[in-house]
Amino acid sequence: MSEWPRPVDGPRRGAVSAFGMGGVNAHVILEEAPAVPARDVPAPESFVVRVTGADETAVRKLAATYAARLDTARDSAETADLCHTANTGRSPLEYQTAVHGRSAADLAAALRSVADGTHPVARVDIDLTADAAAALSGTTAAPGHPAHAAELATAGYAHVDWFGLSPAGARVTDLPTYPFAGSAFWRGPDEANQGHEADQTSHTDQTGHTGTPAQDGQTGTPAVRVRWRARDLARAASAGPATVSLNVADPALGQALTGLLRDRGVTVVAPGAPADAAVVVGARDTRHTDPAELASLWAEMGDLMRTLPQRAGVLWASFGGADPQSAAQTRHGAQGGDAGPDPVRSAAAMAVRAAGAEGRRPTSVVHLDPADPAADQAAHLAGELAALVSGAPEATDADAGTTVAAYRQGARYVPETVPARPGPPYFLPAEGYCLVTGGLGAVGLRLTERLVARGARRVAVVGRSALDATRAQALRELAGGGAEVEYVPCDVSDPTALAAVADRFGRRWGRLVGVVHASGAVNPFGAMHRRPWSDAEKVLAPKVAGSLHVVRLAKEQCADFAVLVSSIAGTQALAGRGLVDYSLANAFQLALAEREDDEVTAVTAHAWPNWTGIGMKADDTFSAGHSVGAEEALDAFFDHLRSGGAVVFPGTASTPAETVGTAIAAPAPTSTADAVLPATPAPPATPAAPATRRDTTAMRAHVREAFLHVLGEDPGDRPLQGLGLDSLVIAELATALERGGLTVDPSLLMRARTADDIAAELADLAAPAAGLATPAPASAAVPAPPAATAPDRTGPADATLSALLRPLLDRDGGREAVQA
Repeated sequence: MSEWPRPVDGPRRGAVSAFGMGGVNAHVILEEAPAVPARDVPAPESFVVRVTGADETAVRKLAATYAARLDTARDSAETADLCHTANTGRSPLEYQTAVHGRSAADLAAALRSVADGTHPVARVDIDLTADAAAALSGTTAAPGHPAHAAELATAGYAHVDWFGLSPAGARVTDLPTYPFAGSAFWRGPDEANQGHEADQTSHTDQTGHTGTPAQDGQTGTPAVRVRWRARDLARAASAGPATVSLNVADPALGQALTGLLRDRGVTVVAPGAPADAAVVVGARDTRHTDPAELASLWAEMGDLMRTLPQRAGVLWASFGGADPQSAAQTRHGAQGGDAGPDPVRSAAAMAVRAAGAEGRRPTSVVHLDPADPAADQAAHLAGELAALVSGAPEATDADAGTTVAAYRQGARYVPETVPARPGPPYFLPAEGYCLVTGGLGAVGLRLTERLVARGARRVAVVGRSALDATRAQALRELAGGGAEVEYVPCDVSDPTALAAVADRFGRRWGRLVGVVHASGAVNPFGAMHRRPWSDAEKVLAPKVAGSLHVVRLAKEQCADFAVLVSSIAGTQALAGRGLVDYSLANAFQLALAEREDDEVTAVTAHAWPNWTGIGMKADDTFSAGHSVGAEEALDAFFDHLRSGGAVVFPGTASTPAETVGTAIAAPAPTSTADAVLPATPAPPATPAAPATRRDTTAMRAHVREAFLHVLGEDPGDRPLQGLGLDSLVIAELATALERGGLTVDPSLLMRARTADDIAAELADLAAPAAGLATPAPASAAVPAPPAATAPDRTGPADATLSALLRPLLDRDGGREAVQA
């Protein structure tokens, strides 16, 4: 076709006629569009893009298409047009988010973080005020700035002036269309019958595997992931602590930090010296560290917690413990385990947080950028230290007063949670076998049962526990449905033994389909600084060495999945109080899954709260707000069988949480694959008996000194129940009191109303031996209790309380770790 000539005196015009039997009978004349005038759109300092949809899925899909379109923007004028179109040319729907950037490339990268679930999406709240939205988002940008608008929109604010954010001269342009969701509204009888029998029939997936679906939609059990988000450091109320002890492995950083702190008037002392805060920084080594290094970390941390004055802050820093910029991009990548967080440093960071919460210390964990110069790293640490000891809002509102931050390329990131969507649909194949470690534990048996119910025809169960009659019967019942279930003793921390088991079952049953690693151990509840490494090793063996070995086995044999049954003790400092070794071990599993997950073998760690209904509970202070029903957990387990990375199940409150002061059983938040102490109701408070007229001056001083040592404060005449005396604090107080040569019944600390009541009763016990008794007047007529034992105030309930708490004070008793 030859070119359509343009007339000399005007635009091109054409006619379109439609005459015929259809009855249109129309004649339309079309005219060429006028030439686009040249325009000069001022390039703004930054841009903002809003994405809105009917649900979260639509928002994230639309964000991905927006990102692809922005990749093609030729200049800032076209970028401004695209932003103007997205912000003003699309109807606002129920869900929204917004991103901010200085260029089209920045916007595209931010939109991809929306698409992959890293950036949050909020439901629009028309009643939300701008001030409330700013408080929710924590924005520090000036009102009217694109960054401010992005933060408000992401918080759910509905009244942003989007037209006012468009540069002068911006116009509507082409933008990807809305991703409408397809739904079927008609099903024939054959499809309806298939749907009704879906759980009872076999299916074939795209790879040709035949089995039963292992993922059938969201169950309602909430799951989240931890993602990193850029957040500026809150301005500290003071310049920092007066005295700081420094233990910095890198000489250049140590010198820079020492000079900076001294310039600010801070006295710098050597490690171990009394100080208001301690700073510990590991070596500048970005290689993945050896788990064997955890032993020296444990010793160093124990010494620090023993020698640091009560209430002194702790700042612990490392290189390579987290990589916020690549956390989302390396998921299901081809890195083969070379990228992602370092599990050893991640575990160490969690142990520091748990130990800080255990000692009620303000604690901060900082992951430094190894590429930054020492001066910049020192400035970051000094700022974090000042915020830590000054009680900045970010520090006091965080988990048990602990904060976490990471620096990359000068930007500061903090971890936040985002919803974790279920993994891709997966069908357990009919061929091959599944391996369950720790399969004789309560959770291991339930998971094995559910594997069989979901189509697994062969399951190998391994563990260190003896196969007694009850467990043997349970396995026979599982096999009664037509599946083959066999138990073989094996210590998963021994790689040779695990390889031999896999070889045995591989020759018999074929390929390894997947591994569920439910092995675990737990020590009795107690303070970290009184627990030797030899005891902590019993907890780490199945969860650190065992996890490394089962993941390596799964990846070598190209298994479809490897699931590590972990705990929220690996994510929350409060959950690790009294169980720092357990917290460390579970944090290792979560980071290992983030590092090792790939496209062939989905490596997932499930951070579980307490599972109710199967006999393993934490105390009311934690599990009441962090529990999940066993059936719900089993459904959620399969929803996230192949999600990959670390998936956290926060749990929900099943009953109103009790106050800390009334909880007496040892807090043991677990993955429930591990045995823990049972929760026991607190006995009713009983007023202490009237004290005899003894001289209690020395004992009162002794008691107050113990409170100062453990709590960092003298309770005076305040009621003890208001101080939050949980079982860990009680154990530490009893230990401090026994340094005076007394034998202290820990239940006394629960019965007493005030510190003076404790002093009076202890003086009664010590008086016959010390000769401190003073005759009481006849009107008192209160017989003195026997000196050999504490007075029986509460009867059998008190005896139960003592039986629970007394082992916490025994360095040698009750330290046997329990293998699931």
